[in-house]
Amino acid sequence: MFHSLARLVNTRGWIIIAGWVVVTAILFLIAPKWESVTKDDDVNFFPAGYPSVIGQSLLNRGFPKDAASSQAVLIAERSDGKLTRADYNHVVALSQALTQLKRDDPSIGIKQVVDYRVPILGPRLIGGSSDGKGEATLVLVSLNGTYIAKQTRIAMDRLQVLVAGFEKPPVGLRLEMTGSAAVGHDMNRAAIASVSQTTWATILLVVVILLIVYKSPLLALLPLLTIALSVQVSLKAIASLTLIPGLQFQVINITNIFVIVVLFGAGTDYCLFLIARYREELARGRSGPEALREAIEQVGGALVASAGTVIVGLGMLWFSSFAKIQYTGPAIALSLAIGLLAALTLAPVLLHWLRGAVFFPFVPPHHEKGGDPDEESLAQIPLSVTWGKIASVVIRKPGLILSVSIAALIPFAILGARTTSNYSQLTDLSPDQPSIIGSKLVRKYFAAGELGPTTVLFEHPGINFRSDKGRGAIEQLSKSLAALDRVSEVRSISRPLGVSPESFQERIADMVRRPFVDPRYVSTDPANPADLDHITRLDLIFKADPFSADSLRTLQEVRRVIEEASRPGGPLDGLKATGLSGSTAMVADLKEVTTKDEQRMYWLVTLGVYVILVLLLRRPWICLYLIATVVLGYLASLGITELFFRAIHDGPDPWVGLDWKVSFFLFVILVAVGEDYNIFLMARVIEEEKKHGPIEGTRQAVMHTGGIISSCGLIMAGTFGSMITGSLTALKELGFALGLGVLLDTFIVRPILVPAFVVLIHRFKARQGTDNEPIVHDPAEVTSSTTP
Repeated sequence: MFHSLARLVNTRGWIIIAGWVVVTAILFLIAPKWESVTKDDDVNFFPAGYPSVIGQSLLNRGFPKDAASSQAVLIAERSDGKLTRADYNHVVALSQALTQLKRDDPSIGIKQVVDYRVPILGPRLIGGSSDGKGEATLVLVSLNGTYIAKQTRIAMDRLQVLVAGFEKPPVGLRLEMTGSAAVGHDMNRAAIASVSQTTWATILLVVVILLIVYKSPLLALLPLLTIALSVQVSLKAIASLTLIPGLQFQVINITNIFVIVVLFGAGTDYCLFLIARYREELARGRSGPEALREAIEQVGGALVASAGTVIVGLGMLWFSSFAKIQYTGPAIALSLAIGLLAALTLAPVLLHWLRGAVFFPFVPPHHEKGGDPDEESLAQIPLSVTWGKIASVVIRKPGLILSVSIAALIPFAILGARTTSNYSQLTDLSPDQPSIIGSKLVRKYFAAGELGPTTVLFEHPGINFRSDKGRGAIEQLSKSLAALDRVSEVRSISRPLGVSPESFQERIADMVRRPFVDPRYVSTDPANPADLDHITRLDLIFKADPFSADSLRTLQEVRRVIEEASRPGGPLDGLKATGLSGSTAMVADLKEVTTKDEQRMYWLVTLGVYVILVLLLRRPWICLYLIATVVLGYLASLGITELFFRAIHDGPDPWVGLDWKVSFFLFVILVAVGEDYNIFLMARVIEEEKKHGPIEGTRQAVMHTGGIISSCGLIMAGTFGSMITGSLTALKELGFALGLGVLLDTFIVRPILVPAFVVLIHRFKARQGTDNEPIVHDPAEVTSSTTP
């Protein structure tokens, strides 16, 4: 296959270029715009049967007119005293403007605007500071979209424009906007900004490293052009998948970040390995076409195998149950396949057409008459002498070096195995984000749970929740829930103000219950008449912010109380369905589904990569060791990342751990990508063994691949590290972890752990009489013993 490809490159390169032009043109014509097909609504990504999915369905059925999935919270504060009449008038005017916006543009998705004037709930929206010096009031804007959805981001843009352009508030009145919708809005904006920042940082870094490695502008530009085209074609191809009938492919909004970073890292590596072998063969005295043919034939198989491990590893994510992961993995895998194809076709054609000019301003590599071709080819590889010395040391004392290296990594690996994931969305944002500033202000006057209440929904065909029996059943449950330590208030049909029905306020509320309270807490106007009065809701206000670990633990206690209430003999005996809505419920479902997927992917990705390695190398035990070394590097990288970000954490809140995406994507990408360099090394070991035997062949392989793998490792680590320039904390953590993992793999696993193990295996086999390789301890002995 590679022989035919090389012949096509050398004789009919224009066909390859024409093919790329035609395919690219077709994709640009048919592919929908990226922004029009990307999705980011977490609820729609959860499998059926999860509490937040059931909750959203019950909310839409029972409360179709005001069913909201997120809310924006506008807080007006006077820190030096009570709110004045002018302050209240300004808040009312703002509330009315927001209500008018709801009427004028229903597409925004504003379901309801609530302020201190509404009956029953209104007085609860005024609060004083704990020191008694200040006062604040809230305006709650309920939105149709979930907090992370694109629709919510658009709605928040409109709300912020309205508030910013409104008349100037009275002197001393401070206005801030927060809430779950504002948090999601800031996260979306940060993600969009991160794409631009990461893209330019990646390109700049690749250009600088390529110029340092090659010093020839055209030779540095060639991989850059190849991968830049691959990125554009990949993004169009991914978007085009949504057009395939029956596939129902979904494009996730963060996919483009991974496509850019992974392709510029891995794709550039593919080009570099091809160019490095091309330079080697030119230095051996081959002509340009012969050198290119030899490079394609010798490197092509390793390129396909190395890319295959990544493609298979990421492709395994298709078996995830969380749609965000299920579609992101295969999308990145498709982009890598396109990048591989470009590296094997487009890059060689450009090399062939440019010929010697590609090395300008230097003379192309060539064989000097009377010189040693092997030494001349090694001279084309950066740091070959250095890596030769390292390989010699490893071969002399493989056991000692292997033991020391593993001992150095194990403590960090143990720490990495013990890390816990953080699912809080607030910690993903920098402290200067508007939603974070607003959330801190809300906590000063109200329970942090006001940022995003948790709604519990019940469907019971045998209970009319507006009857005395129904209200009594809900009150029993409300009383049990209110007794939980971390629950600030329970608002329900029996206690709309969140306090006991025996209080004076609740008795007054009961007098005006029917017109104001019942429609909020019971399905008085359901989408289906059969649901009339049989669906009810409870709004829970937690003491902690809705995204925190404390709120997640509180939600588990809430579910336990509900389970007890729905058992035989309980107040909700015969309950048909229970659902949850709100930010905490979504985060809880996210944690559950990703934890299950992570455990599944550990096995599937590892098994898939192992099969590819065995098919290529045909050495099962060495392949198993290669997998083990990468897993060790993964755990050590995770542990060091945990230590680093814990050390630099300076927020007022305690350190709560790395974002959940770090451990998940670090494992999948590092196990897959990390085997790239092992494959390149082992493929060269097998090639050199035929000439020099296993021991010296291993040393020669390290010498020939060390410099180029180092360069590729720096590029890969740099492209991953470019995510540190992003605005989201999760991207910074993931970029750091991936960059560190690649560096560990490049400078410890590949040049030390792998060669040392290979040498030990061959020496063991030699002692057992199953290997013809002589037992030697110095490379010079190998050279002298094999010289005629």
